[in-house]
Amino acid sequence: MKLRTILGVGVSAAVLLPAGARAQSLADLLPRLISESVTMSSTATLPKGSGNPHEAHFLPAAAQFKAPYALNGAIVSQLATFPLGSSSGGFTYSSDTPTGIPKRSSSNFGPAFAERALTIGKGKFSTGVNYQHVEFDRFDGVALNGGPKFYLQHNDCCPNQNADGTPNPQAGVGPTQDANPFFEGDLVQDVLNLSVKTDTVALFANYGLSRTLDVGVAIPFVTVDLNASMTSNILRLSTDSNRQIHTFGGASPDTKVSHESGSKTGLGDVLLRGKWNFATERGGGFALGLDLRLPTGDKNNLLGTGATQAKLALIYSQDFGRFAPHFNAGYTYSSGQLPASVGTYNLGDEVPVPTQPAASGAYQNVFAGQTPTSALSSSDLKVPDEINYTVGFVLAPSPRISITADFIGRTLRDTKAFGIVTKEYGYRPSPGGSLIPKQFDDAFDITNPSANVNILLGVAGVKLNLTKTLLLNANVIFPLSNAGLRPKVTPVIGLDYAF
Repeated sequence: MKLRTILGVGVSAAVLLPAGARAQSLADLLPRLISESVTMSSTATLPKGSGNPHEAHFLPAAAQFKAPYALNGAIVSQLATFPLGSSSGGFTYSSDTPTGIPKRSSSNFGPAFAERALTIGKGKFSTGVNYQHVEFDRFDGVALNGGPKFYLQHNDCCPNQNADGTPNPQAGVGPTQDANPFFEGDLVQDVLNLSVKTDTVALFANYGLSRTLDVGVAIPFVTVDLNASMTSNILRLSTDSNRQIHTFGGASPDTKVSHESGSKTGLGDVLLRGKWNFATERGGGFALGLDLRLPTGDKNNLLGTGATQAKLALIYSQDFGRFAPHFNAGYTYSSGQLPASVGTYNLGDEVPVPTQPAASGAYQNVFAGQTPTSALSSSDLKVPDEINYTVGFVLAPSPRISITADFIGRTLRDTKAFGIVTKEYGYRPSPGGSLIPKQFDDAFDITNPSANVNILLGVAGVKLNLTKTLLLNANVIFPLSNAGLRPKVTPVIGLDYAF
């Protein structure tokens, strides 16, 4: 891809930002699916005895309530912080002491997804562009295509019940927890199918303020594509004998498939960088790096996190002939949180209330618009701090070629871990019947509400000197762990030019 073409994509992305921002938010795409996929219309108009005069709403079980919304929050956070290429210039220079003429300070072109201790050289400037297409297929080891299954319980439609499900206004207040009336024992199984893709064009610039100090900037333009469906299946634990009580209607009354999709393009979170080489050695030494990620991306449309992040890192690199190892270790402090919409759900508007006097099975329906509520607290929405580490090497088989390899580690601190667990629910097979337990061993849920999640990626690539100080960079990123949001093998291609 030519440099002019790639730059054109980036400029077009910036122009399209205002138009994209007017469309529906991507951050609440999954909550919309949860809210919309399991509402069943009232059957009050059907013949007496064929159904119940209530609009059924199914919600995640109490112990599983946060899971779908927390999953959405984790995807949003990790999507916007996926690694970008390094701003470290492929050509680095030092001044020849006798003549003052700049000369190459390394025989290789440096790493692609790490920093080396060498600075570009006083008064030197480099610029570059990267393009990467990322598709994500798993989260915490579970396939996003049909892997996450949520079990949703009937909301407490009719509080204050006798054991047989008849109204009892004197029974006190508060929801029942034991499937009264009996039809509340039904469940809905939601199966999520989610496709997540991003295309990022990142523009880089790096300038040498002095012999030992560089400053740089990375400006990403991002396109995010989400395509999700939720297959909802009624599990008739209680109403198998009367399938009109809960029904989606139509030709498949027990199953409903809901779709949500969207695509947004715009400016991502801009990254400012600085590097100070405080201990120079042959072809490297030690340096301190400071990255400041600004919340310039629209967090409501997954183009950014909404948080300001500062990363301080110790950088080591050294040239040993054609072989040059490097190591980065740092900590990222995050200040800010995701939009509340990632965890917001909507209940229905129908509130059944027993009639006066209490007649068996008689209810009146009270309609009142209910305020959307968040399933996540402000602490749940906080973008997590990170421990960062990268180790790798550069091999220079010839003066015009460098082969790179890196292992990128991210430890997300005090965040949630997910997995497949066993869930148990109680139901009554008939009005007044005994409560019967039912287990499901494939529920997707939070397994640790305060975990350190270790994400490990590998990078392999080559840098080719096309002409003078123009480099072609080609890399692939691949997952080395199942933790967090896992990408498929990701191609990255770019150009790097030094002045």
